[in-house]
Amino acid sequence: MAGAVTATAQEAVSLHAEQQPLAAESLLLDVLQTANGRFVAVGERGHVVLSEDAEQWHQAEQVPTRSTLTSVTAVGDKLWAAGHDSVIIASEDGGENWTRQFFDPERQQPVLDIHFFDENNGFAMGAYALMLRTRDGGQTWEEHYISDEEWHLNGLVDLGQGQLIIAGEAGYSYISSDQGESWEVVELPYLGSMFSAVSNGDCVLAYGLRGNVQESCDAGASWLQLDSPTEASLAGGAMQNGSVMLVGNSGQLLERRSDGQFVATLHPSGVDFAAVLPLREGEWLLVGEGGTYRYPPREGAR
Repeated sequence: MAGAVTATAQEAVSLHAEQQPLAAESLLLDVLQTANGRFVAVGERGHVVLSEDAEQWHQAEQVPTRSTLTSVTAVGDKLWAAGHDSVIIASEDGGENWTRQFFDPERQQPVLDIHFFDENNGFAMGAYALMLRTRDGGQTWEEHYISDEEWHLNGLVDLGQGQLIIAGEAGYSYISSDQGESWEVVELPYLGSMFSAVSNGDCVLAYGLRGNVQESCDAGASWLQLDSPTEASLAGGAMQNGSVMLVGNSGQLLERRSDGQFVATLHPSGVDFAAVLPLREGEWLLVGEGGTYRYPPREGAR
């Protein structure tokens, strides 16, 4: 049985993503907007979908994997995406064509987040303390030590000036003040999983299991458990003009406005959301089950 599992995983990584007319309506797990304005979303079966206006989407031409892609990041027109089977792929043409940089399906550690500081330096992190580092744009990746704990590393937020925070499993957070050269463990007030974090400039919100939200206003040295009006797990977050939008299971939207108050709303689709991106003032692009959505919903659009 183990051999069959390994063969299936290797096949998923070695094959190219199939061209599917409804790829933009499949499960999507992350989305970003590049410096030139293009929207790029990634998800199941190696799907990468692209749009110039966040309304009309087309599938990338060449994606060398059928493994689920969980995360995407960009520096200028260069992009990297990563996901299951420890696969990491890269694009130099705005996401139309991709090459495979790394994969190791036998380790059974999906990459859950990938982040680049510039065109050369980046981290890929994930399950069971997976942490990979590159200093050459992803041409080579090496193991990077975080701690002796083997909790999942779910999401990284870059505060600038070398300060980084990783949101993790079982109430653990990891902070660095030297752009990841060394890390310290910080135990959070809530001992469940934090799936990622978002910064509004002065403070950081970590969010995750059962609607829990925790805040640090000293670069992760100390944390405060906030009163959250939802128990739905929160998977994605983004900031727009002082307001933070968190999204999660069953269509849950949780907005923290500039006055600090939380407002909980349910998207009419009711789907599980994985990520959110700001659009025009007061508008958001959401991705998750069934592809892309808007909030607030518009007539004739999801």
